[in-house]
Amino acid sequence: MPKNPFITLGISENVTQNELYDTYKELRERYSKQRFAPGDEGAEACIRLEEVEAAYAEATEVLRSRYEISNFGDELSRVEDAIKENNLEKAQGFLDAELNRTAKWHYLQSVIFFRRGWNTDAYKQLEFACSMEPQNPKYAEAKEALFAKMTEGRQNSYNPRGENERSYRNTPPQGGAARGCTPCDCCSSLICADCCCECAGGDLISCC
Repeated sequence: MPKNPFITLGISENVTQNELYDTYKELRERYSKQRFAPGDEGAEACIRLEEVEAAYAEATEVLRSRYEISNFGDELSRVEDAIKENNLEKAQGFLDAELNRTAKWHYLQSVIFFRRGWNTDAYKQLEFACSMEPQNPKYAEAKEALFAKMTEGRQNSYNPRGENERSYRNTPPQGGAARGCTPCDCCSSLICADCCCECAGGDLISCC
């Protein structure tokens, strides 16, 4: 039967993390010195030192689990309240302090990212939430809605020959003359440049 780590350390199960660490530190120092003693005393100290190390690690996990269980609901409620207040920095702080990364945690993180305009990051968090709770309709609907929004944005922004894109083709608009640079435009530009050079004493086109 495994030993109770708190009994091994000689402390109550209702200790705080600081009290647990102080007890562990005291026992470790004691047995670390005694292990160099000759005979059975040194051998016993080595055994006790190993037991103290293992008991401290186990007791720490027990206290951590208790903290997560007792504070999980409260922390996420604070996150939701901060999001409703549109205080994203505060909401992110509460979320970062929560160690239990459940589906709801990822969902709330997606909401914060979405509010910041980081749609790609928000979508990734929704994927985590849906993978952890695939039967949750709220997360699935949020993921589908965000995907539709992101896809619509790509379709609107994708414009292979749009109005705002610079074109070098000589494509005339309806009922209008051709725009852009044509061969005639090039010739007329060269002739004008040659005239300017000749007035300045030079000659750009020697044949005319």
